[in-house]
Amino acid sequence: MNIRKLGRLDTLIESQREKGLLQGATIVVEHNGKRVYENHYEPDREDSIYKIFSMTKPITALAAMILYERGELDLMSKVSDYLPAFADCKVASPEGITKARNPITVKDLLNMTSGIVYSGDFGEAERSMTKIYKEAKTQRQSGILRSNVDVCNKLAEGYLAFEPGTGFRYGHSADIMAGVIEVITGKRYSDFLKKEIFTPLNMEDTGFWIDESKAFRQAVLYRRDKTGKVVRAEDDVKRRMEMENPTEMPWLEMGGSGLYTTANDYAHFAQMLLNKGAYHGKELIGKRTLAFMTSPQLSGDIHDQFHDMNGCLGYNYGNYFRILTDPAQACSNGSIGEYGWDGKAGTYFFVDPNEELIVIYMQQIEGGLDYSFIRGIRQIVYGAC
Repeated sequence: MNIRKLGRLDTLIESQREKGLLQGATIVVEHNGKRVYENHYEPDREDSIYKIFSMTKPITALAAMILYERGELDLMSKVSDYLPAFADCKVASPEGITKARNPITVKDLLNMTSGIVYSGDFGEAERSMTKIYKEAKTQRQSGILRSNVDVCNKLAEGYLAFEPGTGFRYGHSADIMAGVIEVITGKRYSDFLKKEIFTPLNMEDTGFWIDESKAFRQAVLYRRDKTGKVVRAEDDVKRRMEMENPTEMPWLEMGGSGLYTTANDYAHFAQMLLNKGAYHGKELIGKRTLAFMTSPQLSGDIHDQFHDMNGCLGYNYGNYFRILTDPAQACSNGSIGEYGWDGKAGTYFFVDPNEELIVIYMQQIEGGLDYSFIRGIRQIVYGAC
């Protein structure tokens, strides 16, 4: 790569910092197995620990594919085979609340075609999930719900936004996937991830909570003020982001948003993806399974619904990854087949098998990414290829 051109990343990021739009951040670029660019912007440091929110999802996809490759997980099986409460799901539609005709499959969980939503106030499904999610948290903390699996079964009480398999909606599907994995393995989700993924990948700083001895390394959380400039987040923001107690075990080990990690740890995960399932001689999954895991899964109207998400125009989706399919539509100088995801506080990564390229960007800002800024990072990196 052209290292001089990569230096434009410094110019871009410092410009954001001078405008007050960004403070702490980390960026890593690896090409052909070598780190060609790395920088940390104060107060962040080389070993800063970030909550990556939805960048947890690709790790959950890998966990599912490990079981898939062993013949222990059938993607066409019903979720209710593992979590019985999902046998009686209800759909919220303009006609009212009706019993779901289609079962939710494991494939639906992996492709966000289950109809399961996040909490919110957009429609009856989101409002019902808001109520059920709060009840689940209270009941888990009081001991009524005794495990992650119990919580997943409780979340089945929330209404679906559509008949399973007929639409796309971002929601708790990956959290439910973690529950399915617990049922199959008989292990806590965190224990399974540590044994099967984090230890083989030397991801020593990754988990659902931060060890007290490492708490000082947690990256500062920011929020945007009315002018768009970033300021340190107050305690109420940390509560909203469920980051108020990072050194304590969480009430739910969320397969969709729960992990803390460092840029270096996540680079190990991304390098394994680029190496078609292997890392330093250790194979986590086979190359055929990895190819399936990172392939487009949505078609027709369902694919069109995915495009409504920020930063996803020109991409398809599958197994918790966005996959670039139309560079012209995405206004991208990237490669067809490039894939990755991002997180609620503005973390972002992609892997490009054609260029043997990895980019990881970390920040902690309530409200997430400035997608114009992220496109600038991508344009600079690809311009240096």
